[in-house]
Amino acid sequence: MEIKNWSKFQHFKDRKPPWVKLYRDLLDDIEWHELDPKAAKVLVMLWLIASEDDGKIPPIKQLAFRLRMSEKDTVVCVSKLSHWMKQDDIKAISERYQDDAPETETETETETETETELFVETDTSVINPKRISCPCDEILNVYHEESLPRVLMLNDTRRKHLVSRWRDVDAEDDLKSKEEGIEIFRQIFRQVHKSDFLSGRTQNRNGRAWKASFDWLMMPTNFLKVAEGQYDNGRN
Repeated sequence: MEIKNWSKFQHFKDRKPPWVKLYRDLLDDIEWHELDPKAAKVLVMLWLIASEDDGKIPPIKQLAFRLRMSEKDTVVCVSKLSHWMKQDDIKAISERYQDDAPETETETETETETETELFVETDTSVINPKRISCPCDEILNVYHEESLPRVLMLNDTRRKHLVSRWRDVDAEDDLKSKEEGIEIFRQIFRQVHKSDFLSGRTQNRNGRAWKASFDWLMMPTNFLKVAEGQYDNGRN
């Protein structure tokens, strides 16, 4: 395993202990903001570990020890970091636990397709090898049915974020059917529509009305807050 573009991170590489650079462009990296807190923490630790061997990452068993994590948890975290890791290396790791599946869904996928992918259930940390494929277009139709700000194009980036939120819901609720997942999304969209704050029916501190966009809602923290009712009327 290796860190992508390692030379960018090197800083005084001949000094002991070695240093790594952390750039401000990380603030605008949507891949970074989509990481859960644990994976983000592991990524920074991987950069530090990589500084000891010219960008290379030790094997999973040794890496797990360095991170003070189980091998299974280490694999789960590293599998989320392909944006910063060599793809071939991520695939080599994943083969022990899963068949690789693409992060995004295509227009030609059918409703009956399933994905074989790694994920961790919230409490049990059990790996479920089969998942229900995200019905992106159907969810977008439901989004529009709830009178939310119109999405003119479901591009690859938006589709990827929607698939990620579907997987979050699947991991939390252990979906038994596509319809069950769609109904959960419908309820979340309705919460957005009913919220005076998210629907622009109230003014912010600057005296301006603001509406939650599809892109805003698909960010992991925002999606979770809406699902938990933190923007319901009377709570914000």
